[in-house]
This record gives sequence, structure tokens and C-alpha cells, in this order.
Amino acid sequence: MLQSPFAIIGTAWSFYKKQPVLNEIAFWLFFLPVAFMDAFSGMIGIAEAQDIEDLSLESFTAMEIAVMVPLIVLLIYLLFWGQACVLTVAKRMVSSPAGRNRTSFKAVRKEARKFIGALILTEVLRGIITLLWSLLLIVPGIIYSVRTVFYDIMMIEEGKVAYGRPVLNRSKDFVKGKTWDVLWRIVVIALCIFLPVALIDSSITGILTIVDSRLETLGLVLADFVDAFAGVFFIVCVVAVYADLKKAS
Repeated sequence: MLQSPFAIIGTAWSFYKKQPVLNEIAFWLFFLPVAFMDAFSGMIGIAEAQDIEDLSLESFTAMEIAVMVPLIVLLIYLLFWGQACVLTVAKRMVSSPAGRNRTSFKAVRKEARKFIGALILTEVLRGIITLLWSLLLIVPGIIYSVRTVFYDIMMIEEGKVAYGRPVLNRSKDFVKGKTWDVLWRIVVIALCIFLPVALIDSSITGILTIVDSRLETLGLVLADFVDAFAGVFFIVCVVAVYADLKKAS
């Protein structure tokens, strides 16, 4: 029998506290890249509002695109690297829930790097298939998304770089027959994590904007800090759901 969502959150939190490297991953590979993008976008917005004299709007827009596109590509790369790092650490929950084994941030980055390309390509394929199912009917799209939610941890757990449909099908076959059990647990976990985070984010940005509208970008950066750690913890919780489901199976 599967644990309740609250028991799973407790299990994930116990593991998280024993793995300080997860905080390093959250800071360096989730918070800093997103915060830099938000800060950079904020600077562009201020510059546009002040109507820079040396540049026309057209040339400034062209420069903005030329700079932003590579930055977005780099951001995607770093976020998937962060995801691979979190999964590399969290996979220990499947075999050792106590989580006493620790490793360095450098070692985790090195081990996780080989999975970045596979995660990006498979996630793009998963998104396309989910969208196609959703265009037909919403429910099949949701079902496919839920059944393939564990493809990334299954890939990292096996330690083999795998692409596309085969790894998605492994997750789909694993979840089939337990789709509802997985769905409502993940939904409850997401609500427990991200609802408080949303309130904190809105409070931070709201208070700073009231003090001075120019502090809006600072509010976004501070919200990014909260979001980064919440996002890492949510990934750990999803792995905890996978570990619990695998144990029950």
C-alpha cells in the first residue's frame, strides 16, 4: 500500500536534510541562472523605459534578441543539468531511504553531465506527445503525462543514457494501473509545496513594489531564490513517490 502524500513529503524532507549537496545544486544550477535572466530582463525593461538615446528601438530589440537567445539556451542547459544532479542524489532514496551517503557537488555534476542531452530530447518528445494527446482530448494528455513522469529518475537510476520513446514507455508501463494513485499524490504534494511558495513570492514582490516600483526586479530575484529550493524539494518528493511505488510493486 502506498504512503499518503504527507508521509511522502516527510520521507523526502528527512532525506533532503541529510544531503547538503542539494542546497548547492539549488543555488548554483537553479537559482543563479534564473535570477540572472530575471535581473537582465529587468535591466532591459528599465533601459527601454528610459528610451536610450544612442540606440533606436529597432536596433535595441535586435541586440536584445541576439543576447537573449544564447542566454535562454544556456539557461535550459543549466536547468536540465540541475535536474540531472538532483536525480543523481535522490536516486539513493530507492535503495537507501536513510540517505546517509553523501557526495561532493563536483562529483555529482560530473556524474550527471552525461544525462543532460538525453533529458532535454526526451522531455521535448514527451511534451510533444502530451500536446498531441491533449489536442484530441484533455484527459488522455493528462494520463500520458502522469504515466511518463518517472522517465527521468528511471534513466538516472539505471545509469544508462537513453533517449525517446523506449525510456518513456518504461515509465508508462510501470505506472499503468496506478495512474490515479500517482496523480493525486503528486497533485497534493505540489499544492503543499507551491501554494505557500506562491504566497511568499507574491508577498515579497508586493511589499518591495509598494516601497519602490524600481525594486520589482529585486523582488523577482528573491522569489527566484525561494522557487529554486522549492523546485529541488519537489523533484525529491517525486522520486520519493517513485521509490514508494516501486517498493509497493
